[in-house]
Amino acid sequence: MTEPTCRLDVFKLLNKADFIYRPDTNTWSHDDGRPFTDEEQAMAHGATDVELETLSSIQKIGLDHGLGDPAHALRILMYRYSVKLPDGTTDEDIVASMTGKDRTEYQRLRTVIRTGIRPEVVTLLLDADLPAYLDTNTWTHHDGQPFTKQEKSLACSCTLKEMEAVLAQMQLELDFEQEREADAPRAFCALMDKYFGDVPDGTLIHDPASRMTEEDRIEYLRLRDILGPEMSIITDRDED
Repeated sequence: MTEPTCRLDVFKLLNKADFIYRPDTNTWSHDDGRPFTDEEQAMAHGATDVELETLSSIQKIGLDHGLGDPAHALRILMYRYSVKLPDGTTDEDIVASMTGKDRTEYQRLRTVIRTGIRPEVVTLLLDADLPAYLDTNTWTHHDGQPFTKQEKSLACSCTLKEMEAVLAQMQLELDFEQEREADAPRAFCALMDKYFGDVPDGTLIHDPASRMTEEDRIEYLRLRDILGPEMSIITDRDED
């Protein structure tokens, strides 16, 4: 059985279409504003899954590089599924008929349209080692893993609005860490009291972390690293 192919004339037509029905002609328009002829609209309506999926893929590549219109990409995605369903099917039911991957893409496009920010760009840059990039002009993750070619392209397509979102998130995380560090003495005392509150004052406790749950042990080590020399002062005060 022959595999379906993407017809170039149909693809070119779809690539110039706005996927919005005009009230005067009940057809789509070309990207220059000219209405489709009846013949062009019939050709567009005869597009196969292969042609529509190819168009969606091209649109996604453009958006990944900071090009294209997410609202246009969303219309194409919705049309791909609406043509398989009865006339009058609600948008909610159209979305429900999508594959998990396309439903995720639908939500992503809605977010980009609403905020002007691509979540995947923000997530990628938050995981980037920005100080290392400034020093070496090389993109790497926090774990030292270099960016793939696709990740580099995505990072370089970052818009001003997306960078502002990254910086805002970084500031929130910094503020949160500063608050946690300021609260470290109280948190350390509370944690020690949880396990050793009934131990007589002056008792020497070897390896406190060994008696703790895994979660509390991790917290103990975190607090110990934050407090450093202050830890013994806090403990001495508790034993007075």
